[in-house]
Amino acid sequence: MYQRALTNVEKVLKPDVARVMNAKTVAAFDAGRAQLAAAVVIERSALAKITPPRGLVSAHPAVLDAFDSYSGSVATNLSKAGETKTSCGLPKAPEVRLYEAKDGVRTAFASLAQSVQTSIGKGVKFGALSVPAKPVAPAVLGGRGENGDVFQRSGPRGSGSLEITNAGDDVVIVIAGSNPRSPQASIYVRANKKTTLSGIRSQDYWVYFKSGTNWDAKNHRFTENCSYQKFDDVFDGSYNWTISLAKTPLGNASSSETESF
Repeated sequence: MYQRALTNVEKVLKPDVARVMNAKTVAAFDAGRAQLAAAVVIERSALAKITPPRGLVSAHPAVLDAFDSYSGSVATNLSKAGETKTSCGLPKAPEVRLYEAKDGVRTAFASLAQSVQTSIGKGVKFGALSVPAKPVAPAVLGGRGENGDVFQRSGPRGSGSLEITNAGDDVVIVIAGSNPRSPQASIYVRANKKTTLSGIRSQDYWVYFKSGTNWDAKNHRFTENCSYQKFDDVFDGSYNWTISLAKTPLGNASSSETESF
């Protein structure tokens, strides 16, 4: 009887869980989340009326506690999804917010199921029918550019080059005059990789570099954990240069933080 009751709970909750996980917009997700939360409360009340078998008398209160904890778990797991900007101060993409929201509810519901299963032990099952698969993350999460990809280029080309050895995190190297937002060229360099930017014009330029995570290929920018810097010395485009983004015993060429670009 107890197994039948738990199975019925799963059958009731499964469509509500699916509605949340299949939502196409944040608004649809919010509506589905409210329905699921209400259903969890109703099913908890139904379970509370059951007289558990002798072997589960001590486990039954813990099962009810798991349902009681669901709303708080959802609130905790949705805190990140509620943020409208990334750590870099950029607008968070709707698909990222929706993914984080779904992942938050899925985590909370899986935690509920796990708590119930832990309470009742191996003889009774709960969760296999109703816990959904993890949502698929959008491409920008964990996104990286291709090593050596020159994704911005302006003006005529020259004969200069810049060889880059990157022993740090993924970076974008930007060569420009006084404004890195109007670059002569921008090139993506992956962590622990080497590449060469050629075709640099024979004029002085500055080397800017920015690092971060979750590369947005459409808008050519990192969206999380951003850092912006430039080398303090000017480079003569008439020559071929080599730079290394790594600390060495002999010291590094000095660099300074800059505004975002």
